[in-house]
Amino acid sequence: MADSDFVVRDSEEEDRPRTRLVRWSVGWTEPPAQHRLWAGFSAEEWVSRHFFREFVAEVDGMIAARVGLEAFCPPFAEISDLSVRPEFRRAGLGRTLTQKCLVEAAKRNFVAVFLQTELDNSAAHHLYRGMDFFPATQGKMLRMVRFVDYPLLASFRHAYPLNQYRCTPLSGASNRCQMEWSAYVKESYLRLELTGGATKSESDGVAPALRAFDWRSAEEERGLEVTFDSEPLHDIEPEHYVELTIRARNHGKRAESGIFEMILPPGVRVSSPRTNQKKVFQWELAPGEELLQAVEVQIEADFDSSVLWYLNYGSLPISMETYWAGHRALLSTSLPMAIPPPSE
Repeated sequence: MADSDFVVRDSEEEDRPRTRLVRWSVGWTEPPAQHRLWAGFSAEEWVSRHFFREFVAEVDGMIAARVGLEAFCPPFAEISDLSVRPEFRRAGLGRTLTQKCLVEAAKRNFVAVFLQTELDNSAAHHLYRGMDFFPATQGKMLRMVRFVDYPLLASFRHAYPLNQYRCTPLSGASNRCQMEWSAYVKESYLRLELTGGATKSESDGVAPALRAFDWRSAEEERGLEVTFDSEPLHDIEPEHYVELTIRARNHGKRAESGIFEMILPPGVRVSSPRTNQKKVFQWELAPGEELLQAVEVQIEADFDSSVLWYLNYGSLPISMETYWAGHRALLSTSLPMAIPPPSE
């Protein structure tokens, strides 16, 4: 079957019974969770509502495949439940629908997308690896991650096209793993710390986040390590304050300087006398020097946490981006919220 033989489009309300049949055809025994669909939301509306879209592939009037794209706000979106009817497999439907999700995620400025697949589903592993997804945390399922827009990783892989990838659990750290790209032969590397288990239950209900990066350019004798953390709170509610911490260390032989910029969703604001309520902080580090920057944020009284009720992960993402000497990287943390059911 050629690409021209099927049509990919947004799922509509009247498609729901048929898209459920697609999922059941691949082994689902329970009805999938319900979601409200996107409308033509603006960027502002995107972050003020709950966010899910279903895409379908239609062949001669029959829905042959479906996929969901789900998220709250950057940096991560989730591709959920890609399902292709058995009689339509190996026709490119899965790849086309996954690519559709990547395009939509890029339009919404997501840094990365993730998905979960069975450990023994070699066909899915082959599909996703071929689309530049990297295997990450492993438990009852396998989580795979694809970076849509991560300039530090893109520049590293461009500089070292023969880079090698590996992912290892971090000892003594629950639900944390290190994703590492290393240059072939050379001592340059980029390491990202990914938090969260392979499934929702293994993640304690908290969405994945990029907690830290460690970058080294051996030829330039440069190196920078940055960690972005939040204090260990649970059931956070509106009007609560949360302390975030940025730690940075220059382990290169050159001085480094740049900025940290907070990226906050609507309903969250910087609220700290120590930082004068700033969102942007300049930094400078001599070789071997370290710094610690505390940032206090407040969940505003009118923040509507009920929107998280509809998502797989009831947590609120907070991001921080740093820029230095031609490089740019984003880190994030995920705050576990107390989620009331929606009033509607």
